[in-house]
Amino acid sequence: MKYLFRIELSALGAGVIIGLSAGLLKWAISTVSTLCTSGFRSGDGNPVMLWVPVVGIVAAGLLVRYVFRRRLEHATEQLRVMISRKQESLSPLLAVEPLVASTITLGCGGSAGSEGPIAFAGAAVGSNLGKWFGLSPQQVFVMMACGAGAGIAAIFKAPVGGVLFTVEVLGLSLDRDSLLQLVLMCVTSALTCFAISGFTPDMAVCHPVGFEMTHLLPTILLGCVCGIYSVYYLRTGMMTRRALESMRREWVRWIVAGCVLALALFCFPALYGEGYRLMDKVVNGDLAAVADGVAFGAGHGLVPVFVGILLVKSFACYATNSGGGVAGDFAPTLFAGCMAGALFALGADSMGLCQLPAGNFAVAGMAGVMAGVIRAPFMAIFLTIEMSFSSGLLLPVAICSCVSYFVSKSIAA
Repeated sequence: MKYLFRIELSALGAGVIIGLSAGLLKWAISTVSTLCTSGFRSGDGNPVMLWVPVVGIVAAGLLVRYVFRRRLEHATEQLRVMISRKQESLSPLLAVEPLVASTITLGCGGSAGSEGPIAFAGAAVGSNLGKWFGLSPQQVFVMMACGAGAGIAAIFKAPVGGVLFTVEVLGLSLDRDSLLQLVLMCVTSALTCFAISGFTPDMAVCHPVGFEMTHLLPTILLGCVCGIYSVYYLRTGMMTRRALESMRREWVRWIVAGCVLALALFCFPALYGEGYRLMDKVVNGDLAAVADGVAFGAGHGLVPVFVGILLVKSFACYATNSGGGVAGDFAPTLFAGCMAGALFALGADSMGLCQLPAGNFAVAGMAGVMAGVIRAPFMAIFLTIEMSFSSGLLLPVAICSCVSYFVSKSIAA
């Protein structure tokens, strides 16, 4: 009984610490981002975009290479390997180092997400707290894996999404007791982060339009579009990653990646950082916000801007994650999906085919691209619904996610 109590107490404590860490990371990224974009002009190009991302990538690369001296990039891949090897021991420093590097990367414009670093940090918190409570090596391993899921739950404020990340993405097999432990950690971390952020979501559909059966066919078509786009996103992203990783001199890779990112941000400032503020505007119908600060082409309408963002996003994301920055791969797919869904609705309206609620299709597109790229349809469904507070859109989100998953997998097979 006492041992079971220690397990529950360690899970609860880890959830609180991870939730606080996620809230602190969000605040730090927002603060650095505000400082870097204080002179941002919404009417035309911003020269600041040509040097801030380069400084951010190089600074993060130097910090990781010469101060932390350990690999912090592509955290999800590293966590998968650790779980496959049953590795339960992580350095306590990993609870802090990814967060510092991610703050620099994303605050200076890295076009990626903060979920990878917080998952890494959450795993370190779970592992070390399990040891501190005197748990067995097997239980410490479970704490480590559950800590990663709790990090995802906290950063997206999506407890079910965190649970499904651990099971569906990391591929962890859990018995009933361990699953309950995972749920406890995910719920605690998500609520803690939600509380310290003033119970405000990062993005939410403020005035949702109910799903109509006349939108069923367009939703299926959107799923197909998201699946096809997911293949493009993966192939161009992996091409960028291979090109960067083939560079033997690290400083050359950092500068090249920074320049790729800087050019992308100069052309399309909407790609700056995680993009939650812009996503919030788009799902609530403010499509014109994507053109703020666009260097050229905004005068030709919104469609070219959306298309440009979608074509460039994978290059910007992989340049961030493989060029020296420390960030995550999930938020970029949500951002790309949001843009794809809004463009789909805008295109249908522009061509006179039908009028579709852009906000609804933007939300459905979020799950569609995430499912197609990450190949985790269930996580994509529930994470999207939870973080956007749009439970009424569960059906179109589920349809788009599943169709995109099967289309993407079929093409890539």
